[in-house]
Amino acid sequence: MSKPNIYDEKFSERMKFIAEKSFKSNYSEFARAVGVAQASLARWVKGEADPSRSNLVKIAEVSGASLEWLATGKEQQPQTSQSIVGKAFQQLEVMREEAVSMIDSFVSIHVSAGFGSFNEGVTKPDGQEPYADSLLHSLGVQAKHCAVFWASGSSMQPTITDGDQLLVDLSRNEVRGDDKIYLVQNGDSVWVKRVKMLWDGVELISDNREEYEPIKISNQEAQNLQIIGQVVHVGHKLI
Repeated sequence: MSKPNIYDEKFSERMKFIAEKSFKSNYSEFARAVGVAQASLARWVKGEADPSRSNLVKIAEVSGASLEWLATGKEQQPQTSQSIVGKAFQQLEVMREEAVSMIDSFVSIHVSAGFGSFNEGVTKPDGQEPYADSLLHSLGVQAKHCAVFWASGSSMQPTITDGDQLLVDLSRNEVRGDDKIYLVQNGDSVWVKRVKMLWDGVELISDNREEYEPIKISNQEAQNLQIIGQVVHVGHKLI
């Protein structure tokens, strides 16, 4: 005996509607947002299978639609002049238009996640990168105190990989604990390292300790060492 459909025959149409409005018909992105295989999503869209309750809730969360509309096609509040779907997608548009701050970026400065890079006195930003204010708030930082850099090298793997985008709080320019990661400048070289204060100097520590030994800097040499700021967020590449 075949499994009866829990949802009405237009459920697949509502799924297609969500895919179009929320994900611009990108079913791969839709499946990723729900946390299921694209093949499973395809079966729901075609009406070949029904999502579980937990997946139905997840679809509602990522689309902004109500569970009632998603499951039955009925409006949650029929007395209103505007459908629940319209309200849901209005909310999505508000989310997409979330306030962002443009943060100065320094593409020309090569931040070494290796043995060091040479930079010819670049002091002015050469671009800007958008960051959601909600993210900045969650990190406890202010946009006006931040700057964006890009990592080069493998010494901080797996925490930071080659090409990762680094959000740096320039106001945090004092070492506060060995577990923090900082941008450190010594002359024309800029490193991204963990910094450990010693009684006779400073130690710059890489996360990839199998390939990169700590860099020991004496107290005298450390006079020229500058803490540019603390790395508060790392943006990994997907490919």
